[in-house]
Amino acid sequence: MRSSERNIFSFLKKYQIIIVSSALALFSLHLALTDKKEYARGYILKEMISYTVTPVQGVVLGIQDSIRGVWADYFFLVGVKEENETLKKTMYSLVDENRRLKEEARQDDRLRALLEFKEALPYSTTGAAIIGFNMERWSRTVSIDKGSAEGIQKDHAAIAPGGVVGRIIEVNNGSSRVLLTTDLRSNIDVLIERSRVKGVVEGNGTDGLIMKYVRQIDEIQVGDQVVTSGLSGVFPKGLVVGEVTKVEKSTDNFFKHVEVRPAVDLGRLEEVLVLRERSFYNE
Repeated sequence: MRSSERNIFSFLKKYQIIIVSSALALFSLHLALTDKKEYARGYILKEMISYTVTPVQGVVLGIQDSIRGVWADYFFLVGVKEENETLKKTMYSLVDENRRLKEEARQDDRLRALLEFKEALPYSTTGAAIIGFNMERWSRTVSIDKGSAEGIQKDHAAIAPGGVVGRIIEVNNGSSRVLLTTDLRSNIDVLIERSRVKGVVEGNGTDGLIMKYVRQIDEIQVGDQVVTSGLSGVFPKGLVVGEVTKVEKSTDNFFKHVEVRPAVDLGRLEEVLVLRERSFYNE
């Protein structure tokens, strides 16, 4: 309702007694004059009604128009809101579908790489998905969804396309637990691929490795590839373990302090291959 209409409505309500009294007085005057035949019958009444009713009628019509406009706007807004809700649901559905398709594409890429790696290996392997992580300092392990029912045994090697992951330390019928290379209890016989210097790689309890028993006279440098030596009987020879990232003199002045970055990003790993063939143990 416009302000002018509200003002007229308020005025009529406030002075309604005076207005009614005035209307009655005019009606009486009308009767008196019409009796004298000086005016056409009903003329004064018509004029009075015209002057008094027209403003009120304008207010009423204005109110009706305002109400009609409000309802029209309301139903329009309701329609827009429903349309927006529908569009939001459609958008969320498309976002979820896009996310699902991207995840499936990533999984396909990983599985394709794992399959290609598997086919290139001269060993019998079983693919397994990681179903649990334990990344505490004193126990860095993962659980996989394959166990003795698939022929997996304790001390079988777990690998990935990037290199060594760890070894099986616990086997159940449908699952197993893998000790990661970064675990403090892990130790792997290795050698430097370039210079053939031998040593043992142990986990540092976080995300790195330490290569031990490298003498001061041994040839080793940052960037050297560290591979399995095949001496432990767990890992076949030549699997990548990691890359040398630091070489320093140790405090005993006999061995070097050598740090190695794992070849596999263990924190982001999702699938592994378990080597089931043991013929390489005597290599």
